[in-house]
Amino acid sequence: MSMTKEQILEAAKDLDLDDRMDIADELFSSLTPAQRSKIDREWIEEIESRIEQIKSGKAKGIPADQALSQLRDKYRK
Repeated sequence: MSMTKEQILEAAKDLDLDDRMDIADELFSSLTPAQRSKIDREWIEEIESRIEQIKSGKAKGIPADQALSQLRDKYRK
């Protein structure tokens, strides 16, 4: 019996961070060049939007060490 997408995602969430990152990387690598280019363009647009928000004062950044610490705390198992 095949697993559903939801079952696969739930099982993947139980993996450690390195395994989840490996799976995400392999899935991204499985996309066609056109699909990867579309995602790259969307990320560039998002980054440019965020930079503009910071420059305009609509958003405020936090120090990198604080951001990394928050990410480590959030994803540490």
